[in-house]
Amino acid sequence: MLFVPLPLFATFALCFVLVRLWVTRDMTVTAHRLFALVVAFYTVQSLLLCLRWGYDIEGVAPLIALLAPCLPVFAYLAYLSLADTLSRRNLWPLGVIAVNWLIWLVQPMLVDVPILLTYLGFGVLLLRLSWGGSDALPLSRISDATGVLYAMRLTGLAVVASSVTDIYLIYDFVQNEGRHAALIVTFVQTGFVLVIGLSAAFAQSAAAEPAPEDALPEPPVATEEDSEIIARLTALFEQEGLHRNEELSLRKLSRRLGLPDRRVSNAVNRLRGVNLSQFVNDFRVDEARRLLLETDKTVLEVSLEAGFATKSNFNREFARVTGQTPSGWRKQAKAAA
Repeated sequence: MLFVPLPLFATFALCFVLVRLWVTRDMTVTAHRLFALVVAFYTVQSLLLCLRWGYDIEGVAPLIALLAPCLPVFAYLAYLSLADTLSRRNLWPLGVIAVNWLIWLVQPMLVDVPILLTYLGFGVLLLRLSWGGSDALPLSRISDATGVLYAMRLTGLAVVASSVTDIYLIYDFVQNEGRHAALIVTFVQTGFVLVIGLSAAFAQSAAAEPAPEDALPEPPVATEEDSEIIARLTALFEQEGLHRNEELSLRKLSRRLGLPDRRVSNAVNRLRGVNLSQFVNDFRVDEARRLLLETDKTVLEVSLEAGFATKSNFNREFARVTGQTPSGWRKQAKAAA
């Protein structure tokens, strides 16, 4: 084992991320608190892994067992808070933690199996939640929705992979008396801890909005109401420039229209064949093209004024719409003018 164990570097990195989140984010927002808690949990877990496998301190093993089921559960709740406002009906995962703790108290030798199933189950739930696409995250900023979606999928895959690793660890203890456990935990599990912790930090970009009542299931084909919704959205963007707001989310748009989230996103999906994020970004790209052609502002200034939170997201969406880079499009457009 290394003199300075690898988990210690992960602990330092996650500590830095946690402090930065605490200083820069509004901790009155439920989603922000949950993601900060996830990072904190993984920071503590990384430190405990360091003490257990780096310095052979056996006394922290019970703490690792108690904390283990909290990690995938709170990661799931954090991402769920971007999909809907948390209420009693979706706090059932806390019962899973209680069951794991009860088994640990009654029969600690058997706790590995429920912990493994907890990781596998909540990893699958995270992946299932992500299949709804960016429109399934109405509380996330539209400009960040795609990135948050990737972070959620990466977290789900890492949680599932962690459970698979645990299966091998159990096998190693049975067949080889745990001969490879220290190496596996040091490199593989530390990597999962770091990936999930950093993904949670990235995903901590949400806007707290009260959830309106869910709508009845939407019909599978476009309706006149869909056309009206698109017309109202277009008016909000063209007349008020609402698309320029970096903090814009599906929830904020649906509240302006006085409609449920799903009805708004479904109208866009059916009539335009894109998700809401792409629909909004189409308007932002149109705004950016106007600014690129009519002003001498830098590409970064144009991207921010058009409503994009980051230049990388702007470049990606601009290329999706035009097939060109912003600077390349500007040069060609001004030459043709």
